Amino acid sequence: MIQLLEIIMKWRKQVLFFTLLSVLIASVITAPFIMPPYYKSKMAFYLSNPISTDRAALFNEKEGGGVSIFGGKEDINRFLSILNSAPVSLHIIQKYKLKAHYNIPDDDKELSLYYTQKEFFGNFKAIKNDLGAIEVSIEDIDPSLAASMASDIVMQADSVYRAMLVENKSAVLALLDKQIVLKDSEKQKSASSALSDELARLNTIRDQYEVSASANFKTIYVVEEPKPAAKKSSPVRWLIVLLSMVFSFVLASLTAMAIELYKNADKYGFNRS
Repeated sequence: MIQLLEIIMKWRKQVLFFTLLSVLIASVITAPFIMPPYYKSKMAFYLSNPISTDRAALFNEKEGGGVSIFGGKEDINRFLSILNSAPVSLHIIQKYKLKAHYNIPDDDKELSLYYTQKEFFGNFKAIKNDLGAIEVSIEDIDPSLAASMASDIVMQADSVYRAMLVENKSAVLALLDKQIVLKDSEKQKSASSALSDELARLNTIRDQYEVSASANFKTIYVVEEPKPAAKKSSPVRWLIVLLSMVFSFVLASLTAMAIELYKNADKYGFNRS
């Protein structure tokens, strides 16, 4: 160990020069005009439980009792899939003209879109945190743009999610409307009390489904709105410079040791091969 320290001290000027040079290079590379700072905006929210707005939960006290207002694991996974889907990313890319914003050449439409999506997803993240909330974050060189995109990503995903939830209910409503028209036509021909009761029952069910499919129900509960960040999130300049300094010092020291041991193998008790 002492011999190794002696070697480093002997080559200290070279080691120090190489270390300082790497620090200087790292400082220049991480400068804002070469590596622009990125700002992160985050939106956190809880997902509602779709069962809580079902007809059974709304109008049947026995079945609806005890239903949580927050979505479960499967609901969260579905929403995360929507957040990471192509329709959502393409909507954001088109709305904010991200091809031009990311300075991606538009010579080849398909290739430029591929690289734009790659850049977008490199800056975007959607996860479920330890408290069961969904966190959507995005980084950009423009802090205001990052905040706007984070909000719009969630709103677009919520729009797709709502459409999925009401799709089947809308189909049921259409079928009920047909049945009501049919029963009403039959009632006009026959003043049957049974038909009147059946028509009243269908109208009640139809009204319940219409309430269940209402757009006024909340699908997400926002706990943290995205805001323009005041401080950059990346790159962490001091960390890059520190790691460069440590790596360069170790590399320079090992190189000095290898050269010294090779040149003076007999002195240090090594045999050249």
